[in-house]
Amino acid sequence: MTADFSRNTFNPRKHYSDVLLQQGRVQLDADWNEQQSINAHRRERLGIDVVGPSGAPQDDPGFGLALTADGSDLTIASGRYYVDGIACDAEPGQRLAFSSSGDNKALVALPRADLADFRAGQWVLLNVTADASQMLRITAVAPADGGFTLTLAGAVTRPPTPASGSFNGVLRRITTYLTQPDFPNPDFASAAAGANPATLALPKGLYVAYLDVWQRLVTALDDPDIRESALGGPDTAVRTRTIRQLKLLAVTPPATDAPACGTAFPEWDALTGGTSGALSARAAPSLGQSGPCLIPPGGGYRGLDNQLYRVEIHDAGADGSATFKWSRDNGSVVTRIRGFNGSTLTVDSTGPDDALGLANGQWVEIIGAADELHGRPGQLIQIATVQPATSTVSFAASPTPIDASLNPKMRRWDGAATVVPAGGGGWLDLELGVQVQFTAGQYATGDHWLIPARSGATASVEWHHAAPQPPAGIVHHFARIGLLRWAGAPAGSLLTDCRRTFAPLTDIPPALHVTGISWQNDDVLQLSQFVAGLSISMDGAPIGQYTVNLDPGTGTPVPTNVALMTVSDNSMVVTVEIPTPVPNQPANAQPALTMPVPVVLPGNPISWQAKSNTLLWVPSPTAQSVVNALSGGQARVRVRMKGNFIWGDLGQQRLYLDGEVRGQPGLSASRTNSLRTDLAFPSGCGRRYSDFESWFTLQLAATPVSLRGFGLNAAVLLGDGALTGQVVLASVAQSAVTVTLSASSAPAIPVVLNGGNPLTIPAGQTNASFPITVAAPPSSSVVNVTASVAAIPNSQLTTTLTTNFTVVVLAVGVSPPTALLLAGTSQQFTASVGSSGVAIPGGVDTGVSWSCSGGSVSASGNYVAPGAAGVFAVVATSVADPRRSAQATVTVRVKGKDKDKDKEAAADKTVRLDKAVLAEKVSDVVVRPAVVSPVIASPAVISSPVILQRSFIAPAQRPEVGPPPPATPEPPAPPAPSKAPGKTKGKSKKGG
Repeated sequence: MTADFSRNTFNPRKHYSDVLLQQGRVQLDADWNEQQSINAHRRERLGIDVVGPSGAPQDDPGFGLALTADGSDLTIASGRYYVDGIACDAEPGQRLAFSSSGDNKALVALPRADLADFRAGQWVLLNVTADASQMLRITAVAPADGGFTLTLAGAVTRPPTPASGSFNGVLRRITTYLTQPDFPNPDFASAAAGANPATLALPKGLYVAYLDVWQRLVTALDDPDIRESALGGPDTAVRTRTIRQLKLLAVTPPATDAPACGTAFPEWDALTGGTSGALSARAAPSLGQSGPCLIPPGGGYRGLDNQLYRVEIHDAGADGSATFKWSRDNGSVVTRIRGFNGSTLTVDSTGPDDALGLANGQWVEIIGAADELHGRPGQLIQIATVQPATSTVSFAASPTPIDASLNPKMRRWDGAATVVPAGGGGWLDLELGVQVQFTAGQYATGDHWLIPARSGATASVEWHHAAPQPPAGIVHHFARIGLLRWAGAPAGSLLTDCRRTFAPLTDIPPALHVTGISWQNDDVLQLSQFVAGLSISMDGAPIGQYTVNLDPGTGTPVPTNVALMTVSDNSMVVTVEIPTPVPNQPANAQPALTMPVPVVLPGNPISWQAKSNTLLWVPSPTAQSVVNALSGGQARVRVRMKGNFIWGDLGQQRLYLDGEVRGQPGLSASRTNSLRTDLAFPSGCGRRYSDFESWFTLQLAATPVSLRGFGLNAAVLLGDGALTGQVVLASVAQSAVTVTLSASSAPAIPVVLNGGNPLTIPAGQTNASFPITVAAPPSSSVVNVTASVAAIPNSQLTTTLTTNFTVVVLAVGVSPPTALLLAGTSQQFTASVGSSGVAIPGGVDTGVSWSCSGGSVSASGNYVAPGAAGVFAVVATSVADPRRSAQATVTVRVKGKDKDKDKEAAADKTVRLDKAVLAEKVSDVVVRPAVVSPVIASPAVISSPVILQRSFIAPAQRPEVGPPPPATPEPPAPPAPSKAPGKTKGKSKKGG
């Protein structure tokens, strides 16, 4: 509890009963609080001893559930319910007078201040006559003269009189799952949209409705009425409030049996198992001295103030992922947030001083009432600056705003969220010598430990525990309220009441009660089970004992010990109703003839077994022979125990059987989709004695085989692989049942069912599983799988069921398929994942992962070439099916080096000489004018027309850039042949 306490001294193992004050002594908060803890502990223990783990008084049972007519909400009945001895009250709404004209309006005459009690989305119960009621939902609330007007989802039903005009009635608000005060915005609630309030959004399935009960500390920040205004501001004591939240838990139905209130569910066990992490605390030990002249550093608590350290789990999880925070003053420095303005928050107060106030650099948690009630951590953020003059606090980032109606608060922590070390780790330093150590385990948000630290002469941390301690809170108490089988609409859904009720001690006389039976009421019992016997469990033992053994030769029961028995054929009667034809009547008009089957016959009595308080009835040989002689069909069996003739002794008091049981809806375990009348145990109607009655249908012939369900463990198979199918019968197999399996697909897929063999369901079982394998499918396809049993002529029983799964053969493509890159450059590749034959079903990941044989490639397919030349592969692999991949080929080249440039310069020189000779040879050629790009002429190079017209100049033919090379003397030209006078041809040479 985050309040300004000195310490918590309550320890139930010390068995203290009172805290007594002494005169002239100092009074401490810890003494007062320990007395309150003693009272609460005694009160809860007494409640558990009297009521049990949970229960409701018969005259005022609370938290009963019912579906609204449209299935949009669950109503919660007013009354009381005890959970682990804690009284939980659901108060009825106040009865208010209203007037209406027969439309969807109800005018309530109340002051405007009471408007807050009514909101859109709530439900009201209206009465306009003494014996008729109507439940409607509020869609809007608006002020009106002298009160307010409720707009309802339907018209108010007009009473017989008056026939017209307005009329009066009484209404009261009903608490529902969506509008319960202690659990705002509960799970499975759709989001409100505009004027439409939230509705119940449950997927089809089975749910456990339960109460989650815990204690929440309430301060003057949560309830202003706690503060005494005459004191001028300071607060005084705080309060604890019992939080009772009705929640829904989705559970997995059992495979065979119909779920009941006491059915074990793994999800329920995980919920109620609690956390497993623990913590130890200590003061830092003194370090040993390492030299004869050295003084060792001191250990213990080094703080100057007495503190109550609080270590609290922030983020839930296991060790290694859960986080914790801590405070040196039990997290009691807290203020209300008045407004959010980006990164600046306005608060009630920044604190009276440095010790109890807010300062720059401190860590605070911003949290609202909804987070606290849902057990969620708040926003842990570090303060940037505090402005006491304006009561503002600023942060580096903007916190998420919290609605003012949810009472946002800011709580100071002295240590930020730190990860609980994996495996628990070693000792962790908080500050000033205070150390803690965690254990490996699971931790929940809000789990906390209180560690008193005392200065002065002791300088110690008060932790008087040898072993690590579980959290001091928050302690949650759970109780099942009901089971909801939701079919998607109220029609077809079933709500089972799991509440236990009790009457006042003065009203219920002690009695024996029936606590269970070996058959299901109003269901089918096989003949073999009937012959084996019927057992009835009780919470006490009737007088007498009769031990029965079986004759080794004949198997006939033989009594070996006879004593006085109050249970006999006079007090317990089992009858079989055998249909008997009536002469001259149609075949379907067969009245039932009741044949009594005596209970106690020679060698065949009721047997009471003292250890289990069980009555065992086995039919006599005579009665069994009559039953065995019956052929075909079914017969009804009734079991009746006379409460006034069955008794036991409790000391000097005689207890009789209070065996009356109440019926409740149940599902048949042997009839497909059929409801039956279940019995609510334990028996008892609060009387001294009453009769027990039950009935069932005896199956005289083998039950026809039919199918109830056929399913697969997966709907999609990626390529080749295996699935598992399961076939469920509508009833228990009396003998081995053969199920024929077949598969079809287009295009054809190689599918093998159960290794190519029929499926066999053994006798006594209701289901069996088989493997489905697919090898090397050529393409994607939908595979239909059919299971069938032998058809029954002229029967409407289900003998064939079909389901399907999709085989998906993924194909991966990479674009572009090839690439030519220089070293160090990049190329973006893209990949596609497709399927031929059928579209890829939703839920199959169509992404790829990238890899390469050289260089690097990002998660998005951006490839960067390496620094060396070579040929490399870039591969895209399917995430969903890593067996499917595609690749692109990348050729990487490297730029020329300096020695290559030298070779290129030498080649250039040779080309220039060749060009000069060529120009001389073609000097007489006339070339048409051509437009060419300007070039830089190199010395001693004559550009020829042929060269000028080239669109591409090889590196060796490119003109030189820079200073010309030194002139090289050329050899003298040979003498020219004789020509005509004046016609001398020579070589022209330009100087560099």
